[in-house]
Amino acid sequence: MNFQSLWRRLALAVQFLTVVRVRVNDPVTADELRDSTYFFPVVGLGLGVALAATGWALGSTFTWPVVAALLVVELVVLTGALHLDGLADMCDGFYAGRDREDTLRIMKDPHIGTMGVVGLVSVLGLKAVALMNVPASRGLWVVVAAPVVARSAVLLACAVGRYAREEGTGKTYIGQLSRDHAWMALAMAVFGCTMIRQVVPAALAFVLAGVWVVLFVSYCNRRIGGLTGDTVGALNETTELIVWLAASCR
Repeated sequence: MNFQSLWRRLALAVQFLTVVRVRVNDPVTADELRDSTYFFPVVGLGLGVALAATGWALGSTFTWPVVAALLVVELVVLTGALHLDGLADMCDGFYAGRDREDTLRIMKDPHIGTMGVVGLVSVLGLKAVALMNVPASRGLWVVVAAPVVARSAVLLACAVGRYAREEGTGKTYIGQLSRDHAWMALAMAVFGCTMIRQVVPAALAFVLAGVWVVLFVSYCNRRIGGLTGDTVGALNETTELIVWLAASCR
């Protein structure tokens, strides 16, 4: 694979996961979309570096808790709330759905319900509190860790999971990836956790994130027969939370 091909796949990953728009010429193939998932953790690294740069710039003006809260908001802006939308849809569907079909129907509804709001407020609030309680000396490193590990979790789930719907955007990715994708996800997750720069919280983050992926995929399989784009978004958000919670442990 030449440099141009790699660049196209990276650009597709950036476009999909962030608000940054990189021009990609010529029609995009399904293989290119699938291969772009290799770069999901790399995009997470880019997001983390952007957050760390902002944190460094604000650090001389604001206290760490204020900076931490602002960085949570910045991450929402940089991703266009893509994953939060999935989290809200999953909370609504899994809470109100009576069966598989009903749950999938509710998740398709563009309107947000009570449980969607509760899920968003809970996850964002916990993220902010967890990051505020990370020691300031390690804060910027931890900020980088969570987006990397979360997108590694997404890549792993797409590699081992199956798609719950007949058709949809997620069908291109979920259940269509190879073992190489799974190994890439694990390697990048280890890399991300090392950025926590303390052995116990780093190991805890890796173990908890891994267990969470297994439990999450298993639960979705039982409830709706697999994963959807919304559930993958929810997995991303909750894995970021898990990493920051682990990093805040003493």
